[in-house]
Amino acid sequence: MAKARRRSGRSIGRTARLRLRDRRLAWGLGVFGLLALAVVVASVWPYWRLSGEFRPLPEGEPSRLYARPFRLAPGSRLTAEALVRRLEGLAYHPAPAEGVTPGSFRAGPHSVVVGRRPFPTLGERGVLLVVELAGGRIERLLADERPVAEAYLDPPLLASYYGPELLERRPVSLDRIPGDVARAVLAAEDAGFFEHPGISASGILRALWINLRGGEIRQGGSTVTQQLAKNLYLSSERTVGRKLREATLAVMLEWRYSKEEILEAYLNQIFWGRSGSVNLIGLGAAAWAHLGKRVEELDLADGALLAGMIQAPASHSPVRNPEAARSRRDFVLDRLAALGWIAPEAAAAAKQRPLPTREIVLSRRRAPYYAAAAADEAARRFGAAELADAGLTLLGTLDPDDQGAAESAVAWGLEQLERASPRLRKHATPLQAALVSLEPATGAVRAWVGGRDWYASQFDRVVQARRQAGSAFKPLVYATAFERGVATPATLLEDAPLTVEAGGQLWSPSNDDDEFRGWVTARAALEQSLNVPTARLALETGLPAIVDLARACGITTRLRPVPAVALGAFEVEPIELATAYAVFAGRGVRPAAHLLDGLLERGGAARAGTPLAPPQRVLSAGTAFLVTTLLQGAVDYGTGRGVRAAGLADPVAGKTGTSNQARDNWFAGYSPDRVSLVWVGFDDDAPTPLSGSRAALPIWTRFALDVRPAGGFAKFTAPAGVRVVLIDPATGELATDRCPEVLAEAFPEERVPRLVCHLHGGRFAAPLDPQVRAELEAEREDERGIRAWLRRVFGRERRPPGPPTGPPP
Repeated sequence: MAKARRRSGRSIGRTARLRLRDRRLAWGLGVFGLLALAVVVASVWPYWRLSGEFRPLPEGEPSRLYARPFRLAPGSRLTAEALVRRLEGLAYHPAPAEGVTPGSFRAGPHSVVVGRRPFPTLGERGVLLVVELAGGRIERLLADERPVAEAYLDPPLLASYYGPELLERRPVSLDRIPGDVARAVLAAEDAGFFEHPGISASGILRALWINLRGGEIRQGGSTVTQQLAKNLYLSSERTVGRKLREATLAVMLEWRYSKEEILEAYLNQIFWGRSGSVNLIGLGAAAWAHLGKRVEELDLADGALLAGMIQAPASHSPVRNPEAARSRRDFVLDRLAALGWIAPEAAAAAKQRPLPTREIVLSRRRAPYYAAAAADEAARRFGAAELADAGLTLLGTLDPDDQGAAESAVAWGLEQLERASPRLRKHATPLQAALVSLEPATGAVRAWVGGRDWYASQFDRVVQARRQAGSAFKPLVYATAFERGVATPATLLEDAPLTVEAGGQLWSPSNDDDEFRGWVTARAALEQSLNVPTARLALETGLPAIVDLARACGITTRLRPVPAVALGAFEVEPIELATAYAVFAGRGVRPAAHLLDGLLERGGAARAGTPLAPPQRVLSAGTAFLVTTLLQGAVDYGTGRGVRAAGLADPVAGKTGTSNQARDNWFAGYSPDRVSLVWVGFDDDAPTPLSGSRAALPIWTRFALDVRPAGGFAKFTAPAGVRVVLIDPATGELATDRCPEVLAEAFPEERVPRLVCHLHGGRFAAPLDPQVRAELEAEREDERGIRAWLRRVFGRERRPPGPPTGPPP
């Protein structure tokens, strides 16, 4: 029994030891399992977290700047050919046989039907416009079969503001993508998309076999979900580790999101090649850059072409490699038919479609100086300091036709000047120019050229340069004198040597030709841009008053009330000087020059910003008109007569300007509906062998001729309180039948001359008081003996007045 007990004890001990061993083994396995699970969780968790950041539609897209939309209205001058050219410039396409749809048009000899695209400021849906034309004008305008007084085309894109990665995105939801297009992408990339769980076993095995045969990673066998995971979260390295991470993320995406969400994200995230220097991301960007179409406008042939490009966008570009693009497109069409997703007849018809022959280069800015200045205004007025990838819409004031004319005129003018002058060609830096054109009534900028080449120099001479105005400043002197009642256009000023002490130094102005003419009228002094009589008038008027008016007219640069200010010795910005001339064009009202009409948020809502300053009256309408008549004379008979020689006959007004040693050369000209200014010079302030009339005026005139309205520039009309009478330009007094020269001159009603010409005598020799004035006006209607006088007055060409024989009485 003792032996049995010993055996039983040993058996119990062995059992206990086995149990203890089992418990330890279980604990070990448990700990190992937990550690293994922790490793797996730790390995997988980052991918799970990454998959949680998935967004079907990307949030970032560039902000875009659009030009002024083109206005259509009955009575406007337009031909079918001109409208078609404009539509083609907006990437509209001839309509298919099925009918006119948004983004297409159908042109006939007397009408053009346009499927206008939607735009945030024009409506969320497209509109069918019918433009009926006759005699070079719009005869009738219909919008969705209803007559309308006006309609607008969608505005052209001027510039996009990209982030450092240069990503062009145009996100579009899946419900806006045509079914044929989505099916074409799946046929080309992943026909089993709706069946697999994110990875395709057959695809992986096929890729593995190809890679083993090649000895390297050549093919990935990636599903659409895997491609999306790679594009969103991984690099493009060809390694087994990256493929495993890609597959893991793909499965997680499939667990967490619907097939529709994944497909929508894929179509908005896939790389589709480049346009210029920017990367095309997503179907919306690809459709616009490669085909000039919005996604909603794509058809089966378009979808097959774009789907075929995904594999190798550059190699299958329809413009750079049309044969490869056609072959790949046709393969996708055949694949669609083989899958039963389209009819063979539809595939055959789509194969007959021609390929596009041009691409839209989205990276190119059509008005780069304007685009940069508009961005500054967006920050200043709307708080949009960062436009890159912000998805904002900037509504610009620029007219694309006017901008093209401005850029062409500047390039032409500088080329002509350099061709004629070896000195200009040999200078260390190139000759530069600036041109700005705006509407006087609103201050809206219509053209803006800040230099000859944006890519060579981003310095914007319209708004960043400060240059001496020279004689282009003189109209402000005469405006101040007229406004204060110091002078009228007929006032005689002495053109004789003048010396003035200023700041402890003597100042003696001279005329450009170093000659003196004696007594001249204020009109003649400004028309001929005479320095000495202008300086005398400025001293009599008061220099502080001239500076105050210049500031009221929009010039904010440093001006001091010294005699030289009358001759433009201080620096101004071209945009500010153009605004000052807009005061004359706008009957004394200063507009707020601006480049943007508004700014829209990503969803299309208007952003509230700092409102523009309201138009401000700074001159009487009468004074503005008097200055305008003088500057019309400068164009007809004075330093601006090159305008007429170039063929512009409209009654425009303008003034040349040339600073010391011709460092700055200006011409500013205007009509009631347009003011434009041109500056020419060197950035380093070097002298030039030029002048305002030789350098800036030809550029201005070429531009004005190109943008001239069909009916000509608007005419100036005298405001209330201004009278036009006949005077002798030699004396500034009322003309008689014996005066050899007669001029129709404008005066404020209270400043009309009351004396007849004292040099030539003749009829009306008595003072012209109010009672006698009425009698004299009645006598002018008497035909006896007066017809010959009228023929002499109005039948001969006016000549610039010569100096009078003596001083004014």
